[in-house]
Amino acid sequence: MNDSRKETGVSDAFAKRVRRHVGGRARDYYAIVSPGFEGCTRQELIALGIDESDIRISTGGVTFRGRFVDCQRANLHLRTATRILMRIDSFTATNPRQLEKRCASIPWDLYLIEGTRPEIKVRSQRSRLYHSDVVAEAVRKAIAGCLPGSSQSPSTDFPQTVFVRLSDDRVTLSLDSSGAPLYKRGLKQGAARAPLRESLAAAMLMWAGYDSRRPLMDPMCGSGTVSLEAAMMAKGMAPGGLRNFAFMGWPAFGERQWLFLKREAESDIKVVNRPPIHASDLDAAACKMLSGIISDSGLSDALTVTVKDFFDCEGDQVEDGPGLVAINPPYGVRIGSAHQAADLFQRICRHLDAAFTGWDVALIAPERSFLQAVPFAFRQVPMRHGGLRLTLLSGTVGRQSPAGKRKRKREM
Repeated sequence: MNDSRKETGVSDAFAKRVRRHVGGRARDYYAIVSPGFEGCTRQELIALGIDESDIRISTGGVTFRGRFVDCQRANLHLRTATRILMRIDSFTATNPRQLEKRCASIPWDLYLIEGTRPEIKVRSQRSRLYHSDVVAEAVRKAIAGCLPGSSQSPSTDFPQTVFVRLSDDRVTLSLDSSGAPLYKRGLKQGAARAPLRESLAAAMLMWAGYDSRRPLMDPMCGSGTVSLEAAMMAKGMAPGGLRNFAFMGWPAFGERQWLFLKREAESDIKVVNRPPIHASDLDAAACKMLSGIISDSGLSDALTVTVKDFFDCEGDQVEDGPGLVAINPPYGVRIGSAHQAADLFQRICRHLDAAFTGWDVALIAPERSFLQAVPFAFRQVPMRHGGLRLTLLSGTVGRQSPAGKRKRKREM
């Protein structure tokens, strides 16, 4: 149970209520996921021991049923999720008074520490309660009535957020268990230029079938997000092992159980005999920064960094290949005009075709029209990043695409 509760002399009866209703009770949790990669998160949950029958996929999220310990383990281990919400209640409400009354009937003291004033985030569609400020105020007043005390949260280390979703007058209340988005691993300290989110990088690797027993080349590594994610996978390192979570400020949280889960995760970390991951970039400063992160986070045995132009990279330069080459090329404001972006993408495809025969490829295309330049067969999934609509494609160099076959026929 949360130490701050113990210090206030909470009764054994209350502690039992928390354990019974929050700590030991199976309930629904909702993992928010980038659309298109829900299947990756589902596989991660199954690997954590969640029964397949207790997992449901919807667009942009995966619902799973489990106990509070499963929520903690999911936050610690999931690589492809953005955050995890604990479902609190669901009911129908059509006006502010009805909403406040239903919210006030929830025993919020079992979920939040006395005096906590959580942020309220509202989303409404096809509901009579459509004004987000009105909804937020009704929920806020109900929670404040159940949690007397200071108007300031007693623990600024663990700010809390309640999500309110209304759809067809149906209200769903959820408590955010993650806090900062899960893609904030705690490895990087500074902001990188147009970085790929860690959760998307992990999904990119999983979707492309990354196998840590084979080499990986990240020849346009930039800040190194893809390489760092691959290195953590190769070493079996839990992505959440270096950070805190919002659930650490809940009454149900117990330090002893959490330390056990972290020790359990740390015991799975393995030493890699020969670095299977090779990152490189023309930007010497970015490579230097990445090398520092690798050294500080204990990933040196899995990952090497070299200052090198992509067009000087070839698959046969790496031992134990072929493997996977993962490329997140410059796009948007980083590359300039649409013509420049298209020209760079075509050059990348030509170099892959010439220098990486037999290698699997995970490649982000900034425009769907660019896909006609890909010389090998591929599968694709749409993805969004930084407000842009992108396409992730995966294939094997040397397996000719239908467009390539038609071109060859015309040349004959």
